[in-house]
Amino acid sequence: MIRDFFNGISTAKDMVISSRTLEVIYDYLRCQPLPLFPNLSSMRITDYKWQMLPAFLESFPRLKRLFLESCRNPPEKEGISISSGRPCFLSSLEYVEIQKPWTNPQRKENLLSSKHRLVSYFVENSTLCLDDSTKEGESLILRRPLTTPRLSASCPVNNPQEIDSILG
Repeated sequence: MIRDFFNGISTAKDMVISSRTLEVIYDYLRCQPLPLFPNLSSMRITDYKWQMLPAFLESFPRLKRLFLESCRNPPEKEGISISSGRPCFLSSLEYVEIQKPWTNPQRKENLLSSKHRLVSYFVENSTLCLDDSTKEGESLILRRPLTTPRLSASCPVNNPQEIDSILG
């Protein structure tokens, strides 16, 4: 029944996914692969868990724009590795926006570590670079530069403190 539902929505071009839906999909992925969504170009994921993203995003080979809102449960420093998924989905990405979800100082250290790993994952496995216009306290923006034809070894995260200062 779930497989039929996924096949039915696999022609969607834009999608908004809530945390509960993402959890159902993630549980489904443990048993069977998600079908490909070849037409999906834009996705907004709300209230997500970091560890779900790599496995989930593999099913969207033409995803161009990704908006991540209100992350919950950031992994502890030694916890979940964000880089466990295959990077094949990342080649089509042109834009990623990661909203800054917390101002709670008690969670800030874990948040910075988690976001740094997530940003590094996107930068290392795609043609995206940090947007220089991002200011402290704003959403973090990753964009594909107009002149970069290859994976972003040309856009390494040379200064982790720069990302941390942007994340606030």
